[in-house]
Amino acid sequence: MTAAAAEHAREALGWEHLGVPDLRGRTVVVTGGSDGIGREVALHLARWGARLVLPVRDRVKGERVRARLLRESAAPGSDAVTLVDLDLADLTSVRRAAEEVAGLLGEERADLVNVAGAVSRRRRESVDGHELLLAVNALGPMLLVESLLPLVHQRVVLVTSHAHTSGRVDLEDPHLRRTRWTLPRAYSRAKLVAMQWGLDLGGRMPPGTQVQLVHPGWVLTNLQNATGDPRLDRLVTAASRPFAMSAPQGAAAVLFALTQPLPPGSYIGPDGWQHLRGRPTLIARSERAADRDAAARTVAWMWREVGLDGDGPRNRGPAPV
Repeated sequence: MTAAAAEHAREALGWEHLGVPDLRGRTVVVTGGSDGIGREVALHLARWGARLVLPVRDRVKGERVRARLLRESAAPGSDAVTLVDLDLADLTSVRRAAEEVAGLLGEERADLVNVAGAVSRRRRESVDGHELLLAVNALGPMLLVESLLPLVHQRVVLVTSHAHTSGRVDLEDPHLRRTRWTLPRAYSRAKLVAMQWGLDLGGRMPPGTQVQLVHPGWVLTNLQNATGDPRLDRLVTAASRPFAMSAPQGAAAVLFALTQPLPPGSYIGPDGWQHLRGRPTLIARSERAADRDAAARTVAWMWREVGLDGDGPRNRGPAPV
């Protein structure tokens, strides 16, 4: 990376006080890398020399992003960016993607960054019959990461949301089949489940590795386009634009969590009002997201739901800082 490019990266991320990481020789698996925050994360990682594996749902969009990444990558060769097909709403696809990623890595190790997520204007179910937001924002990522856990190099970074603070987990009706479905209720529940999984995972990481949780803030991405009405989507985007951060600014917290010295199991988010905007820093999670007993129950249920060990994971370590 040239000095000018490095300076541009620092300015785009608000990182004037931090050095630009040298990621040459490292491999990073990034979900959601074909759009929004994930694309910006992938762009910076490529410029910093990382080899990328991008599990994507939309292959056409993924190929366009791959071409750009190869043009801007500091890593040599056409294998600097590899695409893998992945649909987080289909557990068969998740298992297939995990196997393909493991095959690509071989004897290598990689960092894992899950950025992919979803919103919906109405209740929908995944291929496996799970409430869609819970499937894409929690269950699918959990199966992918847990399947690849033995291959982690240094870090797992999970993009969640501060919306988890209003979430409630009901394991008697986790998919909102009896409870009235609303977007805020379903989204906050899915993000709380993801936070509890991240808390539990922090105590089970392989030696020398760690998990980091990230709230990127209020970011202008295609997630604003969830109403199903193009005109209303444009209005929501226009109303959000003066207040929301750009995708590069939202990527800053994810990149910070991946590359900077941090206590294991940290929760990173913007330092501004209500953690909507600002520079990445350590922030506080909700009491429910810090309850290790509740997290253990949730994760045991998650494992059963996706067809892993029926009793859930073992060897939970001490609570993260």
